[in-house]
Amino acid sequence: MTSPDTSGARVSRAPAPLSPTTVVFDRDGTLLDFSDMFHRFIVDLHRTQGMVPPSREVILAYEYWQAITSGRLRIGDAVVRDHVDDVVHRYMPHGRLFPGTAEAVRDLGAAGVRMVLVSSWVGATATGKLLERYGLRDVFGAVLTREELAADEAHATDAACKTLLARRALAEVGHRPGDALYMVGDTPADIASARTLGARAIGVRTGNGGRLSSVPGAGPDLLVTGAAEAAAVILREVRAR
Repeated sequence: MTSPDTSGARVSRAPAPLSPTTVVFDRDGTLLDFSDMFHRFIVDLHRTQGMVPPSREVILAYEYWQAITSGRLRIGDAVVRDHVDDVVHRYMPHGRLFPGTAEAVRDLGAAGVRMVLVSSWVGATATGKLLERYGLRDVFGAVLTREELAADEAHATDAACKTLLARRALAEVGHRPGDALYMVGDTPADIASARTLGARAIGVRTGNGGRLSSVPGAGPDLLVTGAAEAAAVILREVRAR
């Protein structure tokens, strides 16, 4: 980039240096509000089975999700867990980022903060398209989801999956030992992964974050309302360095 100096000549202007800070964002329940996606998936599955779905409140309850992940929930002859990846692959167009998230993430990017997104669910391609819709794909240096794991890692726990993906993402964006590192998420798996990575753990109350402990030492280092507030906190700390 060039700009005129005081004499009117064109001189080169070096780009702003990158902040030595990296943020690992969880996707579901942290950046992405997938409640409409999930609700539509369950309603459609009931309809294909000729059944009446329960209320939205019941569908979105944590206990309903637990019934799915345990394999106990059936809708007609369908075991819901066998179809649940459709939520990401087929229903992502109905997904949306939580309010204020896109703007806050852009502000971090403008400050030179490196950002990556990891998810212990599937859907890297669908996630990329969602970010493109918000004009954010280029803001994230890496977007990695569970299908990126090697075959011998495929059954890793959520925390182990996120740790493996985060380490790969950090390498891709040039994160170095000594650089500031944050992890933002809504589940105990996110907090556990942050501890393993040596990152500052910021919990959000969106998604399943209402179940995170606010007791010092038992939960995240900081618990905030959502990803937009988490980004604002990080940005303040970056600017204060």
